[in-house]
Amino acid sequence: MNIIEKIYDLENGDRYVVETPLCFHCGNKGTVEVLAQEVFYLHQGMLVQEAVKSLDKELREQFISGTHPKCWLDMFGEEE
Repeated sequence: MNIIEKIYDLENGDRYVVETPLCFHCGNKGTVEVLAQEVFYLHQGMLVQEAVKSLDKELREQFISGTHPKCWLDMFGEEE
């Protein structure tokens, strides 16, 4: 996990901007914002889907595989 910066937020909780892996579709990296407590959970060995509840499933997929939500739609289309 490559943390790019920390965002201090007293109201909503501190977050980290985390760089995601290269996208298989477009070849670019991306970033997601993850709560500081969630980064702690990940370092403790929790699974992403259990530790990172602040992200929707599309952004969790980007966090894991690097595949951006738009690229996922380009490759597989809309969910039925």
